[in-house]
Amino acid sequence: MKESQQRMMQHSEVKIRLLRLYLEQYLNILSSSQYIGDVNVYDLFCGEGIYENEGKGSPVVILEIIQKIFLTNKENGKRSDKINCLFNDIEKSKIEKLRSEIENRKLHEPESGNLIFSQIDYRTLLPNVIREINRFNKEKGFVFIDPYGYKEIKLIDIKKLMQANKAEVLLFLPTQFMFRFETKGTPECLIDFIQDIMPVEQWPASETGIDFIESLTDAFRVSMGDEYFVDSFIISRDKNQFFCLFFFTSHIYGFDRMLHAKWKIDEEEGRGWQYQSENSLFNQVEKTANTYKFEKKLINFLSTDRSNREVYEYTLHNGHLPVHTNEILLKLQTDGNLTATLADGKAARKSAFYLNYQAWKDEPRKLKLKIK
Repeated sequence: MKESQQRMMQHSEVKIRLLRLYLEQYLNILSSSQYIGDVNVYDLFCGEGIYENEGKGSPVVILEIIQKIFLTNKENGKRSDKINCLFNDIEKSKIEKLRSEIENRKLHEPESGNLIFSQIDYRTLLPNVIREINRFNKEKGFVFIDPYGYKEIKLIDIKKLMQANKAEVLLFLPTQFMFRFETKGTPECLIDFIQDIMPVEQWPASETGIDFIESLTDAFRVSMGDEYFVDSFIISRDKNQFFCLFFFTSHIYGFDRMLHAKWKIDEEEGRGWQYQSENSLFNQVEKTANTYKFEKKLINFLSTDRSNREVYEYTLHNGHLPVHTNEILLKLQTDGNLTATLADGKAARKSAFYLNYQAWKDEPRKLKLKIK
């Protein structure tokens, strides 16, 4: 067994941190919505929950979040739908240890939702999960796929999980090993993986691990189509060693929440994480978002009239947050380089740009923006 499966490494801590940050927001919102029924969380390579060095794995973190939401809602007298979990791992010993950890740590409140354990091969289990999600009515699903390799992973399966627009997927891939194989004789399993996304002869050669991740992200986006949002979060373990989380959703607000989680970890780029010593001088410096490249793209985008809805969508598709766009627009407005007009033709109030999900949904043409 690999050391990374026994002891929690720093790159795994970051992976789980992003999962926690996102699920805290996602599950809080969905569990209290009157328009959504039960939420179903699927952890398809769950592991044993606790590493040898006491690091918390995904199933423990998921249950901690659910328990906190349930107890808070109960204390405040709020209605809360069930959040059900399926934890799967093909190794019986891992499932047995996970059961024991959950029981010993008292992590599950029976009223909060159902808890299901399975020891089924991923390829066998996946069609059952897809069928279940496709039968959802008001329910929603979140699927976490953290495989021990990548041989079993196919983009067509991600598409099937999401075809009913009832689920979001967070996928971890060992992109460093995939890139290494790409540059040193491509194995058949990587050829099959790429062929599932695009014709393998069209795959661009990668000079670095980052190049490989960017090519993969672009290929995912093209293959999934405009109705889906796809983003990546790069985790750098050592010099030139890059792993990556890929997020897939059909819901713009889910994408908004994931971007917020990313920017909490990487305050400068919203792109990823890299190792630094805890005592590093750079950790003591206040960080600000780097929006220089995005600002130039945004100005070009605003060379024609754009609604607040279009600007909000453009912001997210470029991996930035509305707060970044608001800052850029306010600077342009203050310098007299931006016109902001309400639907009735009147000038909008300064700094009011209506770039958020609620305005996107309820007032999509509240404002018209254009560079002078």
